[in-house]
Amino acid sequence: MYQNFLSKIQVIADFLAKSPHPDQAVEFLSTNISPYDEIAVAYRGKVEPDGLIRCENLHGFSKHELMTKTTMHISEDRPIALAARAQKMVWTYVETAKEEFKDFFYFDELTPWQCMKSFPIGLSRVYSFSFPSKIYEISGIETYFDAIQSLLRVYESSLEIRLLSSAKDLMQQSELQPLTQRQEKILDLLRAGKTNKSIAQIIGYSESLVRHETMIIYKKLRVEGRHELRESV
Repeated sequence: MYQNFLSKIQVIADFLAKSPHPDQAVEFLSTNISPYDEIAVAYRGKVEPDGLIRCENLHGFSKHELMTKTTMHISEDRPIALAARAQKMVWTYVETAKEEFKDFFYFDELTPWQCMKSFPIGLSRVYSFSFPSKIYEISGIETYFDAIQSLLRVYESSLEIRLLSSAKDLMQQSELQPLTQRQEKILDLLRAGKTNKSIAQIIGYSESLVRHETMIIYKKLRVEGRHELRESV
């Protein structure tokens, strides 16, 4: 089984290293995470600042669409909520689930399962996997899931970095855009020392619109304010 663990970890690491879309990642994990090569129910949730946990990606349930619309709160007595709240791995067993977790609800009774492993990935992500066999009985399974958790941490970090890079690129592209005719006119008035209120009266726009356009002008010209703007003439 030790060699099987290593093989599984390598396969999952190679796939996640490609930074796949979360839907693809969850589907891949569903068919590859079990040491017994069985299909697991794979869940990826997002913990919102208000404590609400939303299911963002899911594979393995027959009632997929309805489940993805279901939410829970981090304060509820459920395995996924406990994992996110306590920042620890949580095992759930089919025989004792309803006794251990008063809010427990297995969404699809037609999907066979024996145990579920839930664990956090940082403060804003939580993963959970339900298995049709008793994999918790396998020697070394805790170490195996420690490795899986580490891989998912790296994967989620790569998604965040890619998202930040995309946002930065969009910002830079916005700043490189030329000024519009309206912005050129506002720029001339700004350099002449006019206030936003007087500019609004002159060009016939609202003061809030002038203020908004002024901020865009600053970004495009990469200046901090009116003083630096006038000095850039």
